[in-house]
Formats: sequence, C-alpha cells, structure tokens
Amino acid sequence: MSFLRTLSLTAIAATLLLAARTPATAAELTLKGVSCFPEKTYYSERFEDLIKRVNERGKGVLQIRYLGGAPKVMPPFDVGKNLKDGVVDITGCTAGFYQNIVPEIDAIKMAELPVAELRKNGAIEYINKIHNEKMNAQYLGLLNAYGEFHLYLNKPITKPDLTGLKIRVSPLYRAMVEKMGGTAVTSPPADIYTMLERGTVDGYGWPAQGIFDFSWQKVTKYRVDPGFYRTEMEYLVNLDVWKKMEPAQRKLLQDVMLELEKEDSKELAVNAEQRKKQEEAGMKPIRFSPADEKKYLEIGREAAWGSIIKASPEHGPKLRQLLTKK
Repeated sequence: MSFLRTLSLTAIAATLLLAARTPATAAELTLKGVSCFPEKTYYSERFEDLIKRVNERGKGVLQIRYLGGAPKVMPPFDVGKNLKDGVVDITGCTAGFYQNIVPEIDAIKMAELPVAELRKNGAIEYINKIHNEKMNAQYLGLLNAYGEFHLYLNKPITKPDLTGLKIRVSPLYRAMVEKMGGTAVTSPPADIYTMLERGTVDGYGWPAQGIFDFSWQKVTKYRVDPGFYRTEMEYLVNLDVWKKMEPAQRKLLQDVMLELEKEDSKELAVNAEQRKKQEEAGMKPIRFSPADEKKYLEIGREAAWGSIIKASPEHGPKLRQLLTKK
C-alpha cells in the first residue's frame, strides 16, 4: 500500500469518526398552525402564546407559522379534518369541533382531575393512542381546563326544563339540551349573535369566558348557574409530521406545552371576573332550588356519559375510569 493511499484512508477514517461523534444538525422545521377560534380571542390566546414561546426559543430548530383562526382561515368544523389530512400541522381546537372524527374526545369535558394527574394515571396517553389511530394526530396536551359551561338564555326558566326553547349547541352539550326538552340547533360560533338578535334561537351554551369577544352580552339576558361540564382546548400535531420531527423539535413543543398546563389554573380567577362583568353588563343569573340544581347537574352527567359510551362502547368505560374520581 502506497504512502499516499494510506494517508487517504486515514483521512477518510478520521472524517467518519468525527461524523459519528458530531450530532447531526437538523434543518429548521416550520409548522403551519391554525386555531379553531378567531385570532386574539380568549380561546386562541394560549395557542398564540405557545406559538410565541416556541418561535422565541426554537430559532434554527422549530418555528410555527400562524395562519390565523377560524372562520377566517377555514370553517371551525373543518380544522380537525384538515389536521388529519396534513393541510394543517398543529392546532388548538375544542373537542366539539372534531368529535365527528374522534367521538371519544367528548369524554374530556367530564374530567374531574387536574391535567397533571391525567398525565400520571395514563389518561393522556390513552387519549393520545385513540388520536393516533383515528385522527392521524399526536395529542400534545390540554389547556383551558378550569372553566365550566353555562346555558345563556333570552327567556327565563325556573327549573331544568327547556321545552319549547331553541338552543344553539355544539356536539359537547347537544345531548344535555335535548334531555332537558330543548330543540338543539347547530351552528358555528360566528352565527350566534345574529341568531339571537333575530330570535332564531332562544339561547346557547358557552363558558364564562369569551362572551365579550363576540359581543354576545348585548343580545343575552340570562345566565344559568351553576356551570356544567369542563372547558377544554386540545393541542394536536399531525402524526406524520410528528414522526418526522427531530427529538429536539418534539422536546421543545412538549416543554412549552407542559409550561402552559402548569399555568392553566389562572383561569379560575378569569371565570369569576367574567361572570361579574356579565352581570354588570345586565345579564341576570338564574339559580334553581337546591333539588332542581342537583337534578340539573345529574341530567348533564347522565346525558354525557350515556352519549359517550353509546358512541364508543370500546373506549367509553375506560375513559370514565381514567377521567373521574374513584
């Protein structure tokens, strides 16, 4: 073997050894992000916060290009399908807007445990597996989990009976409204103001937060207390994209998600502030007798779990076990 050839082989070996010891640097990945709600409204704020934090820390690694929110970018009920198909890479979306794809996600509204406990007891892992299989999605996490839904009405009621009333619903509380005798009307949130103004519906279901984002306090007279079900926003990544991501890119998303989940309890103070603000704007709270209040909450609970288990006999009972207190 000649001296030059020996030198050449030695150089190649050294290069290969150096490459083996030097971690590959992944090219910066940019994800397309969409919210199920209009940008800068309450239920988009934390998704926008996640984007801001990821983009600040992820230069050269991971960025999220925010396309905006529904309905400007796309109809809210299309966001889930578009994430599944890869049109969208990452979203913050409420369960009610993609329940047609993953019926089991309806159960998340019945969670009685903090999100940290749902991670410890395997509930989040179980929910992620269902999303992997049915939606081609990675379940990144859960935010806005400290609120409650209310019924908002323009006609007063004295007991849990909606007979003769038309109520705008999402799939999350359709069964409850129908069990109370109401007529359920499905529509995007953007239509609610006009429907109330024209008397097309007599009320709607919504959390304490977000009413003023859409100016619904101007066309709403009553709020039924107490709240029912649990609010939520699911954070999802297209599974094909997730699998192609480098470990550092996944870790950045997961770290920011966990940070936001730890901060989520601040929503409790927001709930109280928003209810007070509604009443100051002229909205009157309705409270039933103790017996009727108990009945009201039982109707909601029975309607929800009955609907969940009927839609998914395979996963419904297991989700009830994981999400509720023993």
